[in-house]
Amino acid sequence: MARPEIWIERFLVGPKFAPVYASSDKYVLPARHLHWYESPLDAAHSILRDQVGLSVPRGEISLVDVQSHVSGDVKNEDEPPHWDICFLYRAQISEKMGVNLARPEWFSELVFRPLGSLGRDDFTRGHGDVLDAAGMFRKRFPHT
Repeated sequence: MARPEIWIERFLVGPKFAPVYASSDKYVLPARHLHWYESPLDAAHSILRDQVGLSVPRGEISLVDVQSHVSGDVKNEDEPPHWDICFLYRAQISEKMGVNLARPEWFSELVFRPLGSLGRDDFTRGHGDVLDAAGMFRKRFPHT
């Protein structure tokens, strides 16, 4: 997340939060908010294409979990109370695709890590909590 302004402009991360995430030295999942009239699957497909630079057929993207979280604080003007609805998808990606990943200059930190080598506290932006609630740290998926 070398250039937080890109995350604000392209992926709807709040301007006060992007620098915090960037300086956390933790991982974020490729993610963004839904656009008007966009399905969650269309969003997952475009996230893979636009943020990760991978062309994955829609048939190889599967819904893992849907979660609803209350976030924010009534006393905090920067993050007032709101609902987050998280659609968690998994894409079958070959090891070759991960090795040959073309990293955009604005996301030079983009890497693939085996989920088994990471834990809840290795993520920022609440992504570790989302993965944990979905049981992703307990599940083991085969590599392709």
